[in-house]
Amino acid sequence: MELRVGMCMLAVMAAGATAPARAADTTSGTLVVAGKTVRLTHGLALAKKGFFDPKSDDVEVVLCDAVVPIGGTEAKFARMEMGDKGTAHCVENTINAAGNVLNFTLRHNAFKMTEGGASTDMVYEPGPKKAGRITGRVRTKAPGSSFEKIPYTYDVTFDLAVAPKQ
Repeated sequence: MELRVGMCMLAVMAAGATAPARAADTTSGTLVVAGKTVRLTHGLALAKKGFFDPKSDDVEVVLCDAVVPIGGTEAKFARMEMGDKGTAHCVENTINAAGNVLNFTLRHNAFKMTEGGASTDMVYEPGPKKAGRITGRVRTKAPGSSFEKIPYTYDVTFDLAVAPKQ
């Protein structure tokens, strides 16, 4: 058991700039694409300059089935590649200070084109307020359909430390 834990820690360290393991962070939910369910168990949250209100921060919430790179454009491209290859499946939501989902991105190898954009069909239900954290649930109001007519839904609860703006 100790060897496995040590090897996992080594693998995470060798992966470079990936989401740090935080004991208090939790992610639990599912992404269903084309009838296939993926359990989302890893999450990270990043503060970013408010899109509509630059005086307040938005929070990018990234929820995946694997540990993924964090922060910056390079990390986004790495997550995109992982989604295309099927080595990670992710739901990404940008949530503003008012608690609205401004945009979403789904990373899954079933999509030939990344699914995402602005939509009122995605909901953020805030959880208890905690200093330096974002908690709650993100979900689709109803099943969605990609540009390619691939059906999808997601429903995930989380409690994540918010990393400062980079």
